[in-house]
Amino acid sequence: MIIYLTMKLYQKLTLITAILGLIIPLLGVFAYVFINSLTGIPVLALFLGTAVLIAILIIAINIAALVVTFYIRNTKLVGIILISCGTLLFLTVQIWGIPGLVLYIVSGIIALREKPTPPIRKYTIQCLTCDKELNGINSPDFAKDHLVDNPTHLEYRVFVKILPTTDSTSKFP
Repeated sequence: MIIYLTMKLYQKLTLITAILGLIIPLLGVFAYVFINSLTGIPVLALFLGTAVLIAILIIAINIAALVVTFYIRNTKLVGIILISCGTLLFLTVQIWGIPGLVLYIVSGIIALREKPTPPIRKYTIQCLTCDKELNGINSPDFAKDHLVDNPTHLEYRVFVKILPTTDSTSKFP
């Protein structure tokens, strides 16, 4: 059985933004740790200590945006959180955060405008007398053949089964 997971536009845009936003801070933190391990003394902490803290904050914002996008199904909440992630990114690194701010705001607006997909429903009709499942339930005379064979079977029950959707890998409502 093959299940195709589809990503919505705001999820794709957030994924691209977060990956691009993670590359430079991760490289900066790795270079900082590597240079400090070579010198043996954290000399760079005097000069680059706040830059490393800002890089860690940028990494946390981008990871939070990814987690929120793929684990929360409520698109209104996701949109608000993405817009606030963009704002936090801008407040953290000012002018360098403008591309991230724009992309997060665009993906947040797209998420806010997203219509929820209705769940897939499967209908079955069963005779209450003999518990037989009826076929051809899409026509108005679905019980015609069953009534010809059993004229006293006049009560039926409709079962609605809501199937899980494969929209995304969401775990929270």
